[in-house]
Order: sequence, then structure tokens, then C-alpha cells
Amino acid sequence: MVEAASGPDGGVVDQVLRSRLTTARLERGAVLLDRSGSGRRVRIPLTAIETVRPRGASARRGIEIVLTAGPGESDPAVYRLRPSSATAAAAFADTVNSALPVRDAAERRRSGRVSVTQEPKPARARRPGRARSPWVWLGGLFALGACLGAASGAWGLVLVWAASFPVFCVGFVLTRLVWLATEDWWLLRRRGITVVATYERTDYGRDSDGDSTYTKVYVFEDGGGARREHRGGGRRVGTDPERIEVTYDPVAEDRVSARYGLVARALMCLAYVVLGLPVCLLTAAYPVVLLSATIAASPYP
Repeated sequence: MVEAASGPDGGVVDQVLRSRLTTARLERGAVLLDRSGSGRRVRIPLTAIETVRPRGASARRGIEIVLTAGPGESDPAVYRLRPSSATAAAAFADTVNSALPVRDAAERRRSGRVSVTQEPKPARARRPGRARSPWVWLGGLFALGACLGAASGAWGLVLVWAASFPVFCVGFVLTRLVWLATEDWWLLRRRGITVVATYERTDYGRDSDGDSTYTKVYVFEDGGGARREHRGGGRRVGTDPERIEVTYDPVAEDRVSARYGLVARALMCLAYVVLGLPVCLLTAAYPVVLLSATIAASPYP
């Protein structure tokens, strides 16, 4: 879907292409990429773009934003978008291409990677009174179960609902953590870039119990030349200085994962299968089973 806004002089000042998990905006001489859930915005100046082209023979499979390639750079950076509408993708590509600066075919290019920057995504304006916190939805679910039980006269189920709901809330939090871990793993597997990060420092602090803690900080440069950090450990691939392999998401600055040894990965996989997935299934089944039992106990047809 493409949305466009016009200025007072009738010129297009902002055009939006909504694709799967990513929103692209043509605005003020740059293409802005907002990745859902990342909290970061990628800014690609028009001067850093070589062309926007369809993936394959048509825009049905989406489009690619191809950056300019500098001297000695054989593979320019590419950002891929796949909206549901091929027409919208083609229209967005045509608009961006028409806004690109005119270049001679033999003109020497500067690498577009160095011009790409990341910045915090502007906070969205919330509608007054619109609840977004998951705890508000949990409160509504609790009230729904209690009201259904009271209306049906199943006071025993109401007591069970009230007594077990805190456990459900804990399961909800754990399910959310499992979901976020799964999302990170999937996205890094699909589009992650693996580099070597170098140890820089150790940050010291204290936990809630007052015990001393320390966290190793490793640094690396992403494809755009920006400095990024990984806090934590990982399997060492070199010493003096200490180095580890990390995989980062070029779209989300805070999505970075270190590569661990075989034993550590096996233990994490075992915990995911034995603990994480059962907790998610039980959490999802809990409200369905109890609410169904409450409705079944109702004397009303």
C-alpha cells in the first residue's frame, strides 16, 4: 500500500510503502526504513541510492533498494522490501527513481554504505485513552472470566480463576520472552550478518541483591561503518585482543547475538524445547479451557 501526502505547492513531500514488517518512507531527500519492533530508523540519502528495481521480472516479489558501489566494491548493499501489492511497490520504485540525482554512467561513485545512518524511531502519537500496555489486557481478561463465572453461578470456577491467574501472568511474561527470543533467532537467521567483534572493556555494577556483577563489552563495525556493541560473552575466535563472532541485524541496531560453542547451544535448545514451548502452550490453553468451562456451566442456553 502506498500513501502520499502533498505540500501546498502540490508536490509530493512524503510517500509511504508498507511492506511485511518494514515501512519505507520517501521524505526530505532520503528513504527512511522503519522496522517493526526495532525502535530504530535507517536513513538512506537519495545520493547513496543507485536505483530501486523489482526483484525478478516484475515487482510481484517486491523491490530492492540498491546503494551505490564505491571503488573496489563489487557487491553494493541492497535493502529488500516485499509489500503485498505489486502495484504499490512499482509506484514507490518509480517515485524514488525519479527523485534520484542525475548521474553520468561513467561517473565515479562513492560507496552508499558510508552515508547510511541509524537513528531512534520517533515515538508514535497515541490516541488519548487508548491502552497499549499488556497488563491492561490481562486485567480485562481477568474481569471477563470473573464476570462470566459470577453470571453463571459457578463460584468454584471463579475461585479457581482468581487463584490461578497470577500463575497465568507469570506464564504470559515467560511466553513473551520466548517469543522475543524466537523472533531474534529467526530474523538473524534470515538476514543477519556475522562479523568479528573485539573486546573493549568490562562494565562493573551491582544486582538487586547488592552482589557485584560484570559484563564484557565487544565492539564492531556494521556494513555502514557505524560502531556497534555487543554486551555479554561468546565463543572466542582469537586472543590478544580477545575476539568473538557476533551476528547483527542491519535493520535493528539492538538485535545482536554472539555465537556460542556446541555444548552451550545444545543446552539452550534443550531449555527452549523442554521448558519454553510447554510454558507457551499451557499459557495459551489456560484461558481457553477455563472460559469454556465457565460458559458450559452457565444455566443460560
